[in-house]
Amino acid sequence: MSQLNDIFDRLFASKIPIEIIYKSQQFSVFEKLAKIHDVEQVRPPIEQLRSLFGKESSVFSSSIGTHPDFADSTTLPHHQYICSLFLDISGSTKLGLKFPLSTVRLYKNAILSTAIELFQAFDGHIHRLQGDAVFAYFGHKAMKKSDALINALSAASLMQSYNKHTLSKFFEENDLPPLRIRIGIDIGDDSEVLWSEYGIGNVTEVTSTSIHTDLAAKLQSQSPRNKIMIGENVYKYLDLSDNFFDVKTRIENGETVEDKYVLNDTNLYAYYQMRVFNWEKYLDSFSSLPKSKSKGQIYSSPTDFELICSVRQKEDEPYKRHYQSSCSLEKGMQLRFELVNYASMPIGNIKWKVVNYGTEAEQSESGLEYYMEQSEGEYVCEQSTAYTGLHFMECYIYNHNGNLIAKDKFGLFINDEIRDFRRLGVPESE
Repeated sequence: MSQLNDIFDRLFASKIPIEIIYKSQQFSVFEKLAKIHDVEQVRPPIEQLRSLFGKESSVFSSSIGTHPDFADSTTLPHHQYICSLFLDISGSTKLGLKFPLSTVRLYKNAILSTAIELFQAFDGHIHRLQGDAVFAYFGHKAMKKSDALINALSAASLMQSYNKHTLSKFFEENDLPPLRIRIGIDIGDDSEVLWSEYGIGNVTEVTSTSIHTDLAAKLQSQSPRNKIMIGENVYKYLDLSDNFFDVKTRIENGETVEDKYVLNDTNLYAYYQMRVFNWEKYLDSFSSLPKSKSKGQIYSSPTDFELICSVRQKEDEPYKRHYQSSCSLEKGMQLRFELVNYASMPIGNIKWKVVNYGTEAEQSESGLEYYMEQSEGEYVCEQSTAYTGLHFMECYIYNHNGNLIAKDKFGLFINDEIRDFRRLGVPESE
């Protein structure tokens, strides 16, 4: 993850004036990074981040407040889906015990503005800043619902990684306890979200009315520290494998019990579940992100080798490179996986393995995991998309003695956008 951590470090350092860094001995971690950013003018960190995740066009939104889809208030009220994300930062208050207010403001803004940039990098829209909290929307009228969810999960995961690997260094060097960041994410379908204007006269705000927007805030409050809590619609619409989430637990009468529900109202017969999203396992599944070598293995991706995936809809179309979890793919698309050997690894054999997850695959396949025997020994393996969910193509690389020297996997979100959402609200009367 070193390349990703370098991007995070430069993001934070770029927001702190060099003269501030040079005046203190406490910022050695960021001194070189700030100098590189200012003097050498390397490629902006956000551009690097977007390229890692296959984001080609400009960001969707660079403003705060009204969602761009509803800048024209004459279109309101209007029903349209949205994925809501609430982030709360705890622990920054103690900065005021160590630094003067001007410095506190500097560092708090560096933290918040980096969160803003990370969310914008994944085409999120910042709706509101609330002290040390950020409320963001993911999704718009031209974006698939599954893509809005994927962007929100990736942005939230990177924010937690940024806190763990970059912000923690800053707080440790200043003898301060680490920040605690909690994130909640949920999504409501078109009929479950009403966009309208609140307020009176010139004091108004265009925002979403939805129980799922409210639940995103509730999920954030229910999240363990430095975790991401997702609503039932999130993991069910994507048909995520339970490998990527856990059930929250609590101690009750001395025993550990499951805490599954963010909404559990017996009077209204309203029940809605939540799960703790495993952001570290999610980021570690990315073929394109640097990772440490597994035990007994000499080579690692993407430095020594890389899995590249290309997709096409029809036989007569050219293949186009697909970046992992950049967006969801439709069913019936053709896939081409290629192993690129940058380090001239002494390859004796290559094995490709399909690993499917989700209810559709479980109902349709006799086995969820199987080797692509016709592609053994080949640098290229072809497949096609078939089932909703997050699925993987795994690649195992052996030397001439038959010893495993490297392995990696490439994840693909597949979604036909027809899965049902959990509907909690009262339908509009005709």
